[in-house]
Amino acid sequence: MNLELMELSKSYKKKTALTQVDLQIEEGECVVLCGGNGAGKSTMIKLLTGVETPSTGKVVVHSGQKKAFAYMPDQMNFPPELTTIEILQYYGQFLKKGHEAIKAVLEKVGLWDERNQRVGGFSKGMSQRLNLAQCLLADTDIYILDEPTNGLDPYWVIQLKQIIKELKERNKTVIVSSHIMRDAIEIADKVLILFNGKVKSYGTLDKVYKEYSCSSLEEVFLSIHESEHQKKREGA
Repeated sequence: MNLELMELSKSYKKKTALTQVDLQIEEGECVVLCGGNGAGKSTMIKLLTGVETPSTGKVVVHSGQKKAFAYMPDQMNFPPELTTIEILQYYGQFLKKGHEAIKAVLEKVGLWDERNQRVGGFSKGMSQRLNLAQCLLADTDIYILDEPTNGLDPYWVIQLKQIIKELKERNKTVIVSSHIMRDAIEIADKVLILFNGKVKSYGTLDKVYKEYSCSSLEEVFLSIHESEHQKKREGA
C-alpha cells in the first residue's frame, strides 16, 4: 500500500471538520474524494499533504522516495511577472529537475509554446494547466489533486483524465478531490464519499452502489442527503 489513514480527524475549536477516518489506499489506485461544499474534502487534502496537523490520528506514507507526494492545490497564485518557464525552473531547482524534464511537462499540459509568456496574462484554464505542470514535475509515488478540473475547458478535462490514466499505468497512486460525479465515475478505482465531515462510504463504485441499493453516484448522494436531513429533523 501507499497510504494509511489511522484514526484521522480534524476539529477547529468546537467544529468538527473531519470525523475519525481509518482506511488504506493501495499503490496504483485512483481514489476520488466526493462530496459537496463543507463535506470535508479540503480538510482531508490538507491533512494528507501536511498543510494542517490532525487533531487525532496520523497519515502513514509508504514510499521509497524522499518526496513521497506531489500536490496540485485547487488554485495557485503564481507571481504574475514571471514567465511559464521561470516558474517551472524555480520548482525544478528544489526537485533537481533540468531543462528536459521541464520541457516534457510543459508539452504534456500544452504550454511549451507559451513558455516565455508572463503568467499574469494567463486565463484560468492556462493557470490551472501550469498548476498541473508543477505537480507532474515532481515525478513521485503519490499525486494529490484538489479539484483539478476547475477552469479547464472540455478538451483539457479529457486530457487530464488521460494523464491520470498514464500515472496509474506507471503504478502511481492518485488522489483526486472532486464535486463532479461524472469525473469520479470515469477515473476512480475507488470513491470516498464524505458528508458533513463523515465518511459515508469507501470502495469501488460497485461496492458503493450495492451498499446504498443505487445504480449511480447521483442516486447515492441523494440517498445520503435525504437520510442525513431526516435524522436532523427527527433530532430537532
